[in-house]
Amino acid sequence: MSPILVTQQGDRSMGRTSGFAAVLLVFCLSRLAPADEPASNPPAGPQQAQQAVDRAIGYLQSESAAWWNTRGCAACHHLPMPLWALSEAERQGYAIDEQFVAETTESLLGSRDALMASKLFPNPADPPDPRPQGRGLNMGLPFLAVAARSMPSTGEGQEQSLKLIAEEIVKKQQPDGSWEFFATLRRPPINESQVTDAAWIIMALQGETGPDAPRSHREALSRAIAWFDAATSSDLHQEKVLRLLVAIRSGKPRDTMQTATEELLALQRDDGGWSQTVPESKSDAFATGQTLYVLSLAGFGAERPEIKRAMDFLVATQLPDGSWPMISRSSPDGSPGSSKLLTPITCAASSWATLGLARLAPKRPQDCSLPATSP
Repeated sequence: MSPILVTQQGDRSMGRTSGFAAVLLVFCLSRLAPADEPASNPPAGPQQAQQAVDRAIGYLQSESAAWWNTRGCAACHHLPMPLWALSEAERQGYAIDEQFVAETTESLLGSRDALMASKLFPNPADPPDPRPQGRGLNMGLPFLAVAARSMPSTGEGQEQSLKLIAEEIVKKQQPDGSWEFFATLRRPPINESQVTDAAWIIMALQGETGPDAPRSHREALSRAIAWFDAATSSDLHQEKVLRLLVAIRSGKPRDTMQTATEELLALQRDDGGWSQTVPESKSDAFATGQTLYVLSLAGFGAERPEIKRAMDFLVATQLPDGSWPMISRSSPDGSPGSSKLLTPITCAASSWATLGLARLAPKRPQDCSLPATSP
């Protein structure tokens, strides 16, 4: 017999045990840590989620203040989005800088002059913009209107500014109910497609189109919704989320949204998050926070395993300064990493993450006196 084959019973038993152990070890390692599967995030309790929101609040306040003070531009990602997130956080029991929110809102919407100074609303004294985009709607306006309607109250001057925004929206609407979109100038994810832009415009117009609104505004909203509903759906993750958000804010029955919610849940990645750009394998705070926020409005609570995993992802990936790491998509073709300026997408993503976490980890019971779907 070959010397490689042991003949003693004990050695044979030891050989079989060692071989089995080796096979078992390889199997376990292949199950626990495949090369392309991210490790699971440590579980985060309500207190950790609340701490993440507190850190995010500090970041959003300082970052948006710095942007406004240095640039004087009410960009969607640095003022409307943070104001919306801060208002939601306060509504859920978090401490925010109320003076900063009030003063910033007033500086943007307090009067017609303030609205024009924000570089969002056209000044009739300026010469017409000869560029093609001059025909289009400045998308900062609907973002600002949606953010303003998230606040508990608005002053008289702010109400007048919101009426001006609604008039500008109606003025720029095309006959088919849409708004002109300039594909070569798109800046995803804030300005991603004609459909995502339309979602924001519809939400803004809904806030200004009550029973006493002009007939032209109500008709414009009806045309916009008809165009939006008929528009061909794409694979853009944000489009799926915003379609669901518009449906929720429009008061559609929850059972009609089941397919949309199931589709979003099916897109959740192994690490618990969602990605802006399917099939991009890396989850990010923009898509994850956005999806969490809208699913919370659709009735999903923190006890759901899918929601819990997503919250774990956000808590685990937050940076010490309260923001979340992001890759820029700010380019006409939407290719990642094409811009060195990360603050716009970082601020927008951190706003979405704050919106999602604050609703799912409130510091006090939700105030039922406010609309359940208030943005």
